[in-house]
Amino acid sequence: MSHEDSYENIPSEEYWKKLDIRDEEMTKRRKVEEERILAELNEPFPPEMERELRKGGTTLVYIPVSEVIARLNRIFGIHGWSSEIMKCDRDALDPDFIVAHVRLTIGDDSFRRIQKDGFGGQKIKRTKAGDIVDLGDEFKGAVSDALKKAAQQIGIGLYLARSDEALSLEVERDHAMNNPVIEVDPKVASLWSQFIELSKQFDSTQKEELSRFWKEFSNGQPKPTRETVTIHGAMALIEQSTKILFPGSEIIHDNGE
Repeated sequence: MSHEDSYENIPSEEYWKKLDIRDEEMTKRRKVEEERILAELNEPFPPEMERELRKGGTTLVYIPVSEVIARLNRIFGIHGWSSEIMKCDRDALDPDFIVAHVRLTIGDDSFRRIQKDGFGGQKIKRTKAGDIVDLGDEFKGAVSDALKKAAQQIGIGLYLARSDEALSLEVERDHAMNNPVIEVDPKVASLWSQFIELSKQFDSTQKEELSRFWKEFSNGQPKPTRETVTIHGAMALIEQSTKILFPGSEIIHDNGE
């Protein structure tokens, strides 16, 4: 082959420019497609699809797993995603609880493949007699919960999870505001701990005896707590508790404190 032939096979500058333009166009299309998919994934569900669950005194909103699966099918197609149950078993520490681990896979070799793991759980329901109602249904519930947790990581129903987290923080904040931490004098705290250790040994008769003592000592004031007791009151409780546990004993006070 002559030098002239070899030069003729070298792509021209115009060819490389066209290739660059094509690559840029493909990148733009891929970006637009990814943005479209992300928007569809994060799209809130219609209110009629949402369900409510009362838990811990608060109302949580959730989406049935059937709606999550329907959205995966609509966006990626029935062959564009898959889920695998990595583990589903009764919890080793709490046999009345089912724990599941599900792996969600999106895409294939022609599309960016991603995998997300989700963990879910379901408490086993029992009759009043203690019999399990439907163990298979509990396993199904745990797997469904795990799949929804995995799907949340790509955006499906994520707005609900964020709302739940905000609600939890709000409840914790309100609890802290309504139940402020009261600082206790270290000496009072130490005396109170001594009193608690003594009173743990009381039987019902001894507890009544201590209650009568406090009522007389405090002129009918409510029973003290760690936050309300004074040094004088704590020392009196320790002394009386010792007398109750060890009749005839005498408390020697260290006046050099």
